[in-house]
Amino acid sequence: MRKYTLKPAALYIMSGALFILAALVTLLAVQYLVSVKILMYSVIALFCVTAVLLGLILLPMYFRRTVIYISPYEITVHSGLIFLRRDHMKMSAVQYVTRVSLPLSGFSGFNFVILRALGGSIVLPFLNSVDADEIVETVHLEISKRQ
Repeated sequence: MRKYTLKPAALYIMSGALFILAALVTLLAVQYLVSVKILMYSVIALFCVTAVLLGLILLPMYFRRTVIYISPYEITVHSGLIFLRRDHMKMSAVQYVTRVSLPLSGFSGFNFVILRALGGSIVLPFLNSVDADEIVETVHLEISKRQ
């Protein structure tokens, strides 16, 4: 059984993007809502609190708690924030596998592997490029053994 974790670079990029978005909204609020001070401060507070909550608490908690286990018999994904969730799929049920990679995915960690079976699918998010290749090869090997 092999254990995979999420790439931290994806967390850093998403958190940075959240803080940049909060800064842009703050600048726009200061620029256009000067005449309505209470609304301006409310919008600034709302976006800053949301960015801090998501970027410093919820996203790191999600990245810490998400673990992927792959064995020759099954694939299991443990994830969640408040309630932990486990997704299981038997390797024998997997019909095909898809790898989705965004530009600069080797650096950013935006590699996703989608496993599809007759009754559903499982998404393996934010993987290393090497880990994503390894998972795709492992699943392709198991599928080709059955045929």
